[in-house]
Amino acid sequence: MNSNEILEKAKELGMMIADSDEFKRLKETEDIQLSDPEAQQMMMNYNKSREALSERAAAPDLTKEEWEKIQMDAQAEFIKLCQNDKIKNYLDANQCFSDLINQVNGIIAHFVKGEDQSGCSGSCASCKGCH
Repeated sequence: MNSNEILEKAKELGMMIADSDEFKRLKETEDIQLSDPEAQQMMMNYNKSREALSERAAAPDLTKEEWEKIQMDAQAEFIKLCQNDKIKNYLDANQCFSDLINQVNGIIAHFVKGEDQSGCSGSCASCKGCH
């Protein structure tokens, strides 16, 4: 098989992924949360908090207790973010789509390298994924 045939199959796979239920759900939930001003404000606040936490975490004299506090603060901010159903639905759809992509990559790696990169058996029936 030559490289043009491989690239054609990759194009077909890309079109199949773009037509998948997982991708369609991701785009739909993304559009919904992007069109919601409250969700957008929450995302901006979360990103600002995350940046501030990252700056604190980069301090050279950071203690273990301070690091644990930063982790707890970050988790609290994420929990706040997930209280918005539009954001939560988007994050769930994003995770589901990521799982699909990881499965595809794992299958490709298995057949190219002869090893299973993701714990994927190649059968979606055995995957907890989105189902």
